[in-house]
Amino acid sequence: MKYFTKDLLIKANKEAIRSKRNRSLKPKSIVALPDDLKFPVTFEMPHNDREMRLQIVLDNNGTNAWIDVPFKTYNKIPVAERVRT
Repeated sequence: MKYFTKDLLIKANKEAIRSKRNRSLKPKSIVALPDDLKFPVTFEMPHNDREMRLQIVLDNNGTNAWIDVPFKTYNKIPVAERVRT
């Protein structure tokens, strides 16, 4: 599963705002997030020929948000390995 760290989310969001993409987060909402959490991507789809639309979970209550990122950014998002028990 792909996930954002807070730093990666801030960078991707700045890019989304600067590029005037359809989906981005309010910068204040990201600043308020904990520094040590991972924010999983729970839905992804190609939005057009230039970007992916991603749904991410922001907290343990299931609060989610949407962000559009270019394919280049999407390909750099880390992937968590599954732990089998």
